[in-house]
Amino acid sequence: MPDQTLSAPAARRFYDSIGKRYDWFESFESQAKLRAVQCLGLESGHWVLNVGVGTGKEHSRLQAAVAPHGKAFGLDLSRVMLDLTRERTMAPLCQADARSIPFARGRFDRLYAAYVLDLLPFTALPQVLASFYQLLKPGGRTVLLALTEGVDLPSRALVAAWKLVYAISPLACGGCRPMQLTDLVKQAGFTSIEREVIVQLGLPSEIIVADRR
Repeated sequence: MPDQTLSAPAARRFYDSIGKRYDWFESFESQAKLRAVQCLGLESGHWVLNVGVGTGKEHSRLQAAVAPHGKAFGLDLSRVMLDLTRERTMAPLCQADARSIPFARGRFDRLYAAYVLDLLPFTALPQVLASFYQLLKPGGRTVLLALTEGVDLPSRALVAAWKLVYAISPLACGGCRPMQLTDLVKQAGFTSIEREVIVQLGLPSEIIVADRR
């Protein structure tokens, strides 16, 4: 797994510049995102943290699922993405890096992170996943969504081309590269780990569902 990634300032500038145009990627990601939100098993009264809110489409689903008694909190590195999400949801949001989340331990019933971990250096992932574990209440659940390795001929071909482009310019790929997270999630202490891969227009996405003891 390549560890060359965008710096936090470079990632912030990229996602600030792309703004609402990021919704275009729904053509490749919408099925996996819909399934991932379903896997959270949200109920009214749950507190859920969305790490990397993007343009706010998924956050509006999270907010609706925990209403009227729960709360959906969100964070993102990009101020533009936060503004777009605020326009769509009026949810409590903050600007923060996934490597330094400003919330207390044991606060959330659910934690959702879509296409965030594949932006981070591999060496940072153990610490990030350990913090996800600590943010959850006992019995809480995380659902992680990331670009992954191909599982059939079209998706393998697309990922191979993606890796070639990424090797030349991570910025051209938005800083994302394919990941396989199961072992790292297990090392962070999570249990009942389930993995599913959804391919949409050739792009393979990995959904990891895992519980805190």
